[in-house]
Amino acid sequence: MLAWMQNSHSTPSAKLGKTKLFGLILGPVLFLIFLVSPAPEGLPEQGKLVAGITLWLVVWWVTEAVSIYATALLPLALFPITGVLSLRVVGAEYMSPIIILLLGMCLVVLAVEKSGLQRKIAFGIISIFGYSPKRIILGFMICTALISTVIMSTTVAILIIPMVFSILSLLSDNGIKVSTKFKVMLLLGVAFSSSIGSITTLIASPPNLMYAEIVHELFDKTITFGAWSSVAAPLAFTMLMISIIYFTSQVRKEQMDEMLIKKIIVAEKEKLGKITGEQKASLIILIFVLVLMFAAPYWAGDDSYIETAVIAILGGVSLFVIPKNRTEKFLNWSDVQKVPLGVLFILGAGISLSLAFTTSGLADYLGTKLSVLSILPFPVIVIIIVSITMIIGNTMSNTATAAIFIPVVASMASINHWPPLPFLAAITLSSSLAFLLPMGTPPNALVYEKGKIQINEMIKNGIVLTVFAIIMISVFTIFLYPLLLPDIS
Repeated sequence: MLAWMQNSHSTPSAKLGKTKLFGLILGPVLFLIFLVSPAPEGLPEQGKLVAGITLWLVVWWVTEAVSIYATALLPLALFPITGVLSLRVVGAEYMSPIIILLLGMCLVVLAVEKSGLQRKIAFGIISIFGYSPKRIILGFMICTALISTVIMSTTVAILIIPMVFSILSLLSDNGIKVSTKFKVMLLLGVAFSSSIGSITTLIASPPNLMYAEIVHELFDKTITFGAWSSVAAPLAFTMLMISIIYFTSQVRKEQMDEMLIKKIIVAEKEKLGKITGEQKASLIILIFVLVLMFAAPYWAGDDSYIETAVIAILGGVSLFVIPKNRTEKFLNWSDVQKVPLGVLFILGAGISLSLAFTTSGLADYLGTKLSVLSILPFPVIVIIIVSITMIIGNTMSNTATAAIFIPVVASMASINHWPPLPFLAAITLSSSLAFLLPMGTPPNALVYEKGKIQINEMIKNGIVLTVFAIIMISVFTIFLYPLLLPDIS
């Protein structure tokens, strides 16, 4: 599997080298321009600095001038240097509850992967849906989306992506020519379908929970699981169908010997034999942790999110204690090297940016500027806000995007007497459907890191789904959400 991942990364072209050099220079130059320029009227000095730092990060992320994971560490230096946030405050954001949750789930899923159970699950998916390239993509996308309705998309991606690589490695090792296009479509299909599935229920995505909490705090209205699903499920189903059609159509000309693939899969399933005691135990631990996390909102009250992170990290640490046989534990410290630390750094950068936007006054400034949209027709306003959220949502984590935009748009909607709940639902959904860059969602970052997918490949395929997402969210916000969400005018 590791060999496959290493060989799949193409050699950068001269043109790409020039792009990186341009980005390397442009990022800090833009920051310096903001540093020496006077702040616009109404924007605090610190807000101006945060805008400059954000542009620096975005340029380096988009051009890959520096590793996106190294770039994600810049806020730890730039915010303290500029006086925007102290190192103590910024550092705390890099170990926030969502990052602790992700770290814990990485460890739990790592035990499942180490046991080899993911290979059996992957073979089962293919056996059910079929052995052609289109059917393999179809099967993995449907399964990923369904699981993501009840489990956080990051956790699902961590679980499913190793299964994908198991299949790719097996086919390649047995003489099946696996094209780069098929690999890219399969990995992006898994990443995007996990994000699509996660919008369906309140508990599957942090922005969804954030929406419900902010609505309760600002408007004293409770958004129930059923109410949210009635809003999000139609969009999720529509986007999943569009995504499946797109990704399967991209491999319609791919030729792979289905009978040989079936023969290989059947032979491998027989070779693996029945499920082992270690695999059963790792699966039980995973299910137990997920059940506790699922139940946390019901018994932990206001601290449910923190409690969920605690459950995840306790589950991860327990695997260093629980024996899988007489001589070995489920995990040892060398296994931690497989944890995608870069993804954690990206999340930390996004969360710290969210805090900086709020504390510096940049979020309030942007909200005031967006109020000028009130002169436009309501449908145009919706399209503009959804588009802005989706574009910016690709430059930072979906949690950070929601944290920045939900309060801004809530204030803007109240000032202009717009229906706030449909707008906030649109912001929440837009922040989760980031298809262009690795920084947008943890699943995107995972396939970028593990699959060695070039950013230009992600942008090229993600732009199609982004356009469809903007259209669908806008249509639903204009026509459907006002009927489904309570009137608080």
